[in-house]
Amino acid sequence: MKLWKLGWLATALLVGCGDNELGVQKLRPNQPPETLLSSGPPDSTDAAHYRVQLYWSGSDRDGTIDHFDFILIDHPPARSHLDPGDDATRVIVEVPAPDDPRWTGTTSSDTTLITLADTLRRDPRPGPGEDGSAVRDTPFERWHTFFVRAVDNEGIFDSTPDYRSFNSTNIAPTVALLPPVRAGHTAEFEGPPVIVFNWEGEDPVDATSTIDPVASRFVIIGTTVVIGGTGDKYVNFPDSLYVLPQRYEWSPWKAWGALDRSGTRGVVSGLARIGDYPGAGYYLFAVQAMDEAGAITPVFDYQTAGKNNVCRLRVKGNIGPVLTVREEFLGTQTFVGGSRPIRLDIAAGQPINFRWSADASAYGGEIVGYRYGWDIRNHDEDQEWSSWSVSNTSAPVRSFSTGSHRFNLQVRDNAESITEAIYELTVHTVTLSRSLLWVDDTDFQTDIDQESQEEARWLQVLSEVAAAGGFEFQPSQDVYDVQANRFEPPSIQKVFDYRAIVWSNRSGRNGGSALRRAAQFYDPIPSRNQNAARGFNYINIYLANGGSLWINGFRPAKQLWPDERLMGEEANPVNVTNWDDPIEPHPPGIDSVGTASLLYKMGIEMFDVGSAIESPRWHRDHFCRALERYESAGIDSQVTTSSTDGAHAHDLAIARADVEAFVPVERTYMTRSELDHRHAVTLAASDFVALRNGETIEVGTSESASPSPHSHTYTLVDRVGHWGAPRLQVSGAWPQAGTGGRTNVEIYNMPNGLASESPPLVSSPGISVSLYGYVSGFPENPAQGFFYPQTADNQPVFVMAKGHPTASHFSRAFCGFEVYLLDPLSHKALAEYVLMRHFQLGATPP
Repeated sequence: MKLWKLGWLATALLVGCGDNELGVQKLRPNQPPETLLSSGPPDSTDAAHYRVQLYWSGSDRDGTIDHFDFILIDHPPARSHLDPGDDATRVIVEVPAPDDPRWTGTTSSDTTLITLADTLRRDPRPGPGEDGSAVRDTPFERWHTFFVRAVDNEGIFDSTPDYRSFNSTNIAPTVALLPPVRAGHTAEFEGPPVIVFNWEGEDPVDATSTIDPVASRFVIIGTTVVIGGTGDKYVNFPDSLYVLPQRYEWSPWKAWGALDRSGTRGVVSGLARIGDYPGAGYYLFAVQAMDEAGAITPVFDYQTAGKNNVCRLRVKGNIGPVLTVREEFLGTQTFVGGSRPIRLDIAAGQPINFRWSADASAYGGEIVGYRYGWDIRNHDEDQEWSSWSVSNTSAPVRSFSTGSHRFNLQVRDNAESITEAIYELTVHTVTLSRSLLWVDDTDFQTDIDQESQEEARWLQVLSEVAAAGGFEFQPSQDVYDVQANRFEPPSIQKVFDYRAIVWSNRSGRNGGSALRRAAQFYDPIPSRNQNAARGFNYINIYLANGGSLWINGFRPAKQLWPDERLMGEEANPVNVTNWDDPIEPHPPGIDSVGTASLLYKMGIEMFDVGSAIESPRWHRDHFCRALERYESAGIDSQVTTSSTDGAHAHDLAIARADVEAFVPVERTYMTRSELDHRHAVTLAASDFVALRNGETIEVGTSESASPSPHSHTYTLVDRVGHWGAPRLQVSGAWPQAGTGGRTNVEIYNMPNGLASESPPLVSSPGISVSLYGYVSGFPENPAQGFFYPQTADNQPVFVMAKGHPTASHFSRAFCGFEVYLLDPLSHKALAEYVLMRHFQLGATPP
């Protein structure tokens, strides 16, 4: 070995010293390097993971390894095995040409490759006895061959690259359409002609981890349905999704994480609605996801939660978001596409404070902006509008003295659909120039005599009270007879011209009373009431502008809240402050629309219609024999705190009996003890008369020497509103004067029921609900127990409430029985109590 080496060296030196052009390089050619794939899927692996990690090395006998070249060959999807033979599906491995442009250089000795696994070697449609999971659990495949060659420092490459062939496998991603589309055995989605479909998906990497897909695409196909059986059958479903009809094509692939969210959302528009033409309105929408290995969601499934990538669609309704506009006195209205202007009457100087919200979730959309404007002349002139903004959800308060004014509001969704609300407001002046209006809204149908008797009684009572109180009431001018005016309610201006209105209500007509048409509650949120201002309630505006209203009669609650309860549940109590439609619940964030009702403005937070329906209480014995003044805490006496003097104050209790003494007399009271001393307070007879009439008086106390000379003052007023309430006697016409029978006393507030609600119902700012004037005499039935099992309260039949907690008198009255059934003296006393004591018409009553 050594001699050979020395001889070779000598020869080399000898040759090298001459002029021969061969030189050393010509005598000893460079030896090519060798390559070894040291790790990765074994060759001919039939089920490798699509994420493949490979390691290699190289050696060079006469130099060093400069880098490596590699190629990943993706065999055609039809090649499915490496078995020998001439089968057309056999994978054929051919070494790439040395100059193949696909060779990629690297200095690394390993790599992780994401290989294609995009071929499903079975029918994607579930077979007999299979469900979608059988297909989803079947791996996608694709054969690959990885070649690697070493390249030495002189650029010579290994002419026999090492290689591995393997079959990559992968589970395809799943997609789920998001609400409002829902999965289910009979799931169908009803949407408008423009729909925004949203979806989510996941791609399983291995048994424990998932990632997002890389892209998605969707298609919508028109179809028809066969009606009948257990559900409507969508023709050619699902075959038309597995093999698209020629006139349809998939949308382009969109990156899953696209900034415009096009990878997880699709907008479809221009859809025909049911009824547009025969067979119109039915569609199939489907979405597929693709993962990093190229596998595409194979199954079209509308039933499986979390994997429902198909929507069976029926198109109905209008385009665009549902826009809900609220105003404290104008109420709440809802609008959808194509709405007509809402024409409303307002009072001069009335503050208009519009606020709004919109919802596009019913068809998968999102709200992207609102804008509004007053008295816009050119819709296309952006400068007449506010700027578009998603946070633009209210308008500054406006008021008007005269004229007509228009308010425009628009909302836009992410499909560029716009819903517009238009209000046309006509301004009326609240004059309150006349004292009292009686609205005769009673209809005794076949009993003309009873109608005449009731009218005569009211005219007599109101005339006598007006004369005693010194205010004007002329039957020829101050009576509005509904029957004589085609059963229409008095106009808004007629109402605005009076300080107080007595509205007597009884209706047997199918169309209901004038009170119903003027102030009927309706829930504007459900689709049945959208795009309407049905029964616009201008009576609320009258109350807000200082008017006083006394509603009395037979079943007035049924007239004011007639249509919003489920059939068969009309007898259940109604929670006005937390009203929600039983069929189409309100979306989150919508206040109870019941608070815009006249019932609420009259001080009623909850009511039980009781006998306002025929069943189930028709046959019950009610034992109602009389009316009683409601006695509650604070009625027997009212406690007032004095002014603070000497760093302390005293409480003073005034007895109701003293205020209501038939002949008032002077009385002296002692304050409650504080710092071991008391004061004397003397009220004159005239002071008691003033308190009974609802007036406010100030009185001083005697002086005390301890702890230092001082005295206090009291501001006294009937804060509860019961001082001076007359005791009432019913007449012989009272239907419950006997020992049973059907009651006509309606139920309007339940004090214990209010307190037991969760959370308890409390008075909202601006509304005080604390007064229940009279209750019916309901003794307990020893055999059956109390016949109203829902509550244990004495049931009030007469409700009054302050217009504001700080008001010194009450401006509303509600009476759930026909007042003329009282004896004449009680009828007159009650009228004086309401009109003069609470509404403060004319002089105070005697």
